[in-house]
Amino acid sequence: MKRVIQLFPWRRTFIQRTPGLEHFSRSLDGDTIIRLHLDSPTDLLMPFERFPTNYNYDEINSLVFNLDKDLVNYLFSCLTEFENDEFILQFTLAEQSPPETNFSEKILCIVIHRYFSYLENIRWQNLQQLARDAILLGFAGTGTLALSILLESQTVPQDIKIAFSLVNQGVTVFSWLTIWEALANALWNWRPLYQQMKICQRLQNARCELKNA
Repeated sequence: MKRVIQLFPWRRTFIQRTPGLEHFSRSLDGDTIIRLHLDSPTDLLMPFERFPTNYNYDEINSLVFNLDKDLVNYLFSCLTEFENDEFILQFTLAEQSPPETNFSEKILCIVIHRYFSYLENIRWQNLQQLARDAILLGFAGTGTLALSILLESQTVPQDIKIAFSLVNQGVTVFSWLTIWEALANALWNWRPLYQQMKICQRLQNARCELKNA
């Protein structure tokens, strides 16, 4: 039922309010400022990951750091809310980063941009796999449905008629379930992946600012 409702957007109910005004502000150019607070640079990363010490620009530009999952989900949520707005990611660092980490606004931008470039490629691969699955499931479902129709038209001896009927019903159920899953991939399942891929493209070009508290 949820998928059917998603197919007909005019049946949805939305909260009538202006989103996000109490949580975000605007720059002088009218860009949405998304404020994020960090206790240290490592808060950007997944647990057990750290920035290497004494790295240089070339080294950081060749690495992809795994950003914290909560941070990524929060950014996805923000950009879904501000779908068409230009935005700035403004990070406030609670404490001065250790000198050996060389953490700077330039490094921050590279880390953010490279991760979402990587994630966009992953989401594109997910979409391709979803399309392949939909095609294979469609062929499998259509084939088993044809087999079910063929079996239905067969005349069988009375002593195996019940077992034959059960097998035929099982084939029919399998075929419709397979066709439904193929349709679900084609109509619904691709949308979240595509939306995330488009958000990743926006985040690759995001303007990042770093401030000290």
